[in-house]
Amino acid sequence: MDSKPLEFIQAIIVRMAGNSTQMKTWNVALATAAIGFAAAKDGKPAAAIYAVLPALLFWVLDGYYLALEVRFRELYEEKVNSGAPTYTLAIKPVDTVLLFTSVFRPAVFLIHAPVLGVIFVVTRA
Repeated sequence: MDSKPLEFIQAIIVRMAGNSTQMKTWNVALATAAIGFAAAKDGKPAAAIYAVLPALLFWVLDGYYLALEVRFRELYEEKVNSGAPTYTLAIKPVDTVLLFTSVFRPAVFLIHAPVLGVIFVVTRA
């Protein structure tokens, strides 16, 4: 079997993992900036609430990248097991169930949920 399609899939999987890491980084950076701004803005911590929507979006986007990674891993396994040379990179669509389970995987949940928790704690102060 030609290994070029497998290399393409591996590169896509690496890119999805990198995107997932970027979503975590951006979420923490944005939340830190929003909390810092709220603390410095005349002592009005309620301003940190503006970081909730972007934090939620980064969380869902991170889960989506993880779901795409899962689909491409399935495609990789399928190509390895089939043995027939096919050059398509078409994957199954990411359904709601996969997205939901990806959003609540520990690698995603344990970063984004505490960020939201800190935002809510700061807004209550």
